[in-house]
Amino acid sequence: MSFLDIFEDYCLKMTQINLYQRSMQQIAKKEITEIERFAEFAAGEPTLAGKPMSIQKMYFHSARHRDHYNYGLVANSIEERRTSVFLHKNKQYQWLLAEAYEEFEDFVENVYAYAGYLDNGLWPLQDYGNITLNDLSSKELEWFQGMSRKKKDVPNSIIRLFRKKFDDLRKVEVSNELGVNLGLAIALIEQFRHVIVHRGGVVGDKEEFIKRVLRKANLERNGKYDEEDDSFIRQYFGAGDYGNVIMLLEVPTDPEVPLDTYISIFDELTGYLIAYSHLLCEQFEEMQDDDGAPKFARTRIRQGITKR
Repeated sequence: MSFLDIFEDYCLKMTQINLYQRSMQQIAKKEITEIERFAEFAAGEPTLAGKPMSIQKMYFHSARHRDHYNYGLVANSIEERRTSVFLHKNKQYQWLLAEAYEEFEDFVENVYAYAGYLDNGLWPLQDYGNITLNDLSSKELEWFQGMSRKKKDVPNSIIRLFRKKFDDLRKVEVSNELGVNLGLAIALIEQFRHVIVHRGGVVGDKEEFIKRVLRKANLERNGKYDEEDDSFIRQYFGAGDYGNVIMLLEVPTDPEVPLDTYISIFDELTGYLIAYSHLLCEQFEEMQDDDGAPKFARTRIRQGITKR
C-alpha cells in the first residue's frame, strides 16, 4: 500500500467518468448529424415548411383506475431540436462533473486516512473520536478510513491541515505550470457540484455565487477581489438566456477551419481535480523514507510498513 496506489485507484475511477463523457459527446454528435440531414431534406420539401421535426408525448397511468393520461406534449422545430441536444448534452456533463468532484472528495479522505494510519500524530485529536491511545495503536487502516469519512467539511478541512503540514503546497496551488489557481478551481468545482445537485445546474444569483466561490478560496477581502479570478469563474457560464447556466460544452478553436478541433471544458475542469490529487500524493511520497515510514511529523509511527 502507498499513496501512489490510492492515486492510481482514483485515476481508474476518473478514467471511467471521462469515458462516459466522451460517449455522450459522440451520441450528441450523431444526433446533430441526423438533424442536419433532415434539415437539408426538409429544405427541398415545401410540404414540410413550418412543420415540427419531432413530436414527443408523455403520459402516465392513474394509480386508482389505471386510466391513461397525457401530461406533456412537445413539438420541436429543427432549431429547437438542435438546442435540445446541446442542453441535454450539457446536463449530462454537469452530472458527470458532480460525480468527478465526489470521487475527488473520496480520494482526499483516503489519503487522509492512510496518512493518519502511518502517523497517528498527523490528525487533530478530535478526529479520533472516543478512543484511548492504547486502543489507537491496534487500529487497522479500515478504522482510519471510517473515521476519515466522518470528518466534517471534507475535503476543505483536510486540505487546510495539509497546507499546514506542507509549506509549499499553498505556493504550488497559486503558482504552477498550469497557470491556474488550483485552490480556486477546486472551490469552484465544489460549488458547481452543489448547484448541479440542488438547482439543476442553474445559479439563482450569479454575482452572489461568484462571491461565495471567492470567499471559499480565501480570495475575497472586504468585497474586493482580483478581476482575473472573477473572469476565471465567469468563463464557465453561458451567454444570453443561459447566463446563469453552468456551461461545460466544447468550445471550437476555429469554426472557420473544417476540422473538429475544440477545447474540452469538461477535461479542463476534471484535469484540475486530478492535478491537485497528484500534487498531494507527490507531497506525501516525498516525505516518506525508503521503508515507507513517514517523515512528515516527529511523532510515534507504525513500524514495519513498506512501500509496494
